[in-house]
Amino acid sequence: MPGYLTLPKDEFKGRVARLQSNLAAAGLGGVLLIQNTDRYYFTGTLQSGFVVIPVKGDPLVAVRKDYDRAVAESAWPVTKLASTRGLAHLVRETFGELPSPLGMEYDVLPVKQAKMMEKLFEGAEFADASHQIMYTRAIKSEEEIDAIRIACEQVDRAVSMVAGIVKPGMTERELSARIEYELRLSGHAGRIEMRGFNQWIFYGHVLSGRGGGEPSGFDMPTSGIGASPFISQGASDKVIEIGDAITVDLMGSNGGYLCDQTRLFSLGELKEPLKGAFAAAVAIEEEVAAMARPGVSASELYEKAVELADATPYGKNFLGDGAKVSFVGHGLGVEVDEYPFLARGFKMPLEEGMVFALEPKFIFRDLGAVGIEDTYVVRADGAEQLTTSPKSLITVE
Repeated sequence: MPGYLTLPKDEFKGRVARLQSNLAAAGLGGVLLIQNTDRYYFTGTLQSGFVVIPVKGDPLVAVRKDYDRAVAESAWPVTKLASTRGLAHLVRETFGELPSPLGMEYDVLPVKQAKMMEKLFEGAEFADASHQIMYTRAIKSEEEIDAIRIACEQVDRAVSMVAGIVKPGMTERELSARIEYELRLSGHAGRIEMRGFNQWIFYGHVLSGRGGGEPSGFDMPTSGIGASPFISQGASDKVIEIGDAITVDLMGSNGGYLCDQTRLFSLGELKEPLKGAFAAAVAIEEEVAAMARPGVSASELYEKAVELADATPYGKNFLGDGAKVSFVGHGLGVEVDEYPFLARGFKMPLEEGMVFALEPKFIFRDLGAVGIEDTYVVRADGAEQLTTSPKSLITVE
């Protein structure tokens, strides 16, 4: 089926082995996975149910619905679970005893679900396994990187058509819809997963002029006006005008594997300070990306970006005009906000196979936003760029 991404079953077995190593290092006896993304990542299926991975041995994949589909998709044998109430008995029956301490996804698990598990597994010792899960997922295989490359191709195809369709009088929403249509034709899965609480995004942001400078409460350098106070980010019915800076920030999605790229367009000549700030953003990206290699901490990249921005006339507008975000990039894979975070205080060393988006941007509340973003993978000798669209400002006359 075109666009239907499946990965080799050995891929999932390798992931479980890496997780088990990380669980052992943390003194955990196993992990109970409930969140869809995590269950898929370690098994190949997100059919409704639970996954228990002991520190040694094969996982238990317990599925309520749909069992037959889970059997076809899963890299591991699947056990039918008649009722959640029987989960604890099934775990003890499978492993002989309850893995202890049993890790859970406390970074994303609702309190109600956590309390339910504590009640079902009465007397069990639970612990937070969020870091071990996220750290395991941070290192991408070549199969994952190839999947991300295809997501990058989707975005490049969509961006390449923008100059031919954008025109004065068109709204952000109209331009965004044309781009989204092209993405779907290219195989975009139509859904973007975010791990952060109360965070969401839809394809990305297509913003123009003052719309690009509109702040919001989301943990993103740009947000836009959006469609309402409830949908308070993204494209709006603002009309695109001559002289507007148009930021096209898109996420490709190939079977759920994501890329992130931002390119800048203008209708007519782009004026200062936007033109100069864009040139500064491109220079910052190039210098910071050149630093990225195994052993360099993620926070060092953030600090370098801020240092470079502060040396320009636009430093006070870097990563926000007023309320700023404290990161210049983020990891991504099957969720937007994976490790590593190129953020203040996030001292995790980069490792070969980590994938991140680097997004130096300048925001001017009354004028708009300018910047650039590309997706990279960390290699032994530096960072390889996966996104492919030309980086130059595209002026539409």
